[in-house]
Amino acid sequence: MVFYGVLATVDVSGSVRVGASVNYYAVSDSNIKSIYGSGNSMVAGFLSVGLFRKIELGAEANYFRAKGKMTLTEEEISLVLMPFVLRARYRIADFGRFSPYFGAGLAYFSYKENLPSRLGNVSETAVGELGEAGCYCQFGKRLFLDVNVRYIICETKPFEESIKLGGLRAGLGIGYIF
Repeated sequence: MVFYGVLATVDVSGSVRVGASVNYYAVSDSNIKSIYGSGNSMVAGFLSVGLFRKIELGAEANYFRAKGKMTLTEEEISLVLMPFVLRARYRIADFGRFSPYFGAGLAYFSYKENLPSRLGNVSETAVGELGEAGCYCQFGKRLFLDVNVRYIICETKPFEESIKLGGLRAGLGIGYIF
């Protein structure tokens, strides 16, 4: 541990981070936005391992659900997205308790659209890429906050028309370092 006045930083190489986050997710597809709205909350759980002083590999599971109505019949429908993410982060610098980072990764989307029974549900998978930036805010030796902004690119074609499941995600996580 190195002291900078009253601020302290912890070398996290070889450490394990575990936590959860609450995010706002805005799907980029205009058709999805017209039915389900511009965005909704997304929750996630994450686990990561520090490899070297500045590099971290991680995995996370996300859950997003939005309700909407069919455009003609006004029947209620819902969309569930469950992106599973594998990512790498590079911490740019350590400023006492604050460690900004940028990262990249892959997102495996499992998605389901619950439609009226006469139409049947749509359940598919797709793979996308992501880029992100954020900052870890350390509190004591073990607790941290993770402020994060991410953009995911993920396009799929379950029928004749392509849909963009990716979009912008911004959120706040809390975690523990082992």
